Amino acid sequence: AEAVAATLAGYGLRAEVVESEATVGGGAFPTARIPSSAVALDGDAVATEARLRAGAIPVIGRIADGRVLLDMRSMLESEDATLATLVRVALS
Repeated sequence: AEAVAATLAGYGLRAEVVESEATVGGGAFPTARIPSSAVALDGDAVATEARLRAGAIPVIGRIADGRVLLDMRSMLESEDATLATLVRVALS
């Protein structure tokens, strides 16, 4: 998460790493939550989320506390640069 936030900051976007809770999903634990981290994007959350979803490769986040959160639970470190590029392109 730190690498994504730092790269986005280098692009002039306001982003920071925050603690988050991710959901496990369906099956036997549909309401279970696990600690995670997320990249929080500042700005108009509704517009930011819409632009991220509309990209050629959509980036799916969630809105919390007035910011878009990109939960990093399912991201590999090798995907950090790609994610940062997709966010930059969508928000440029």
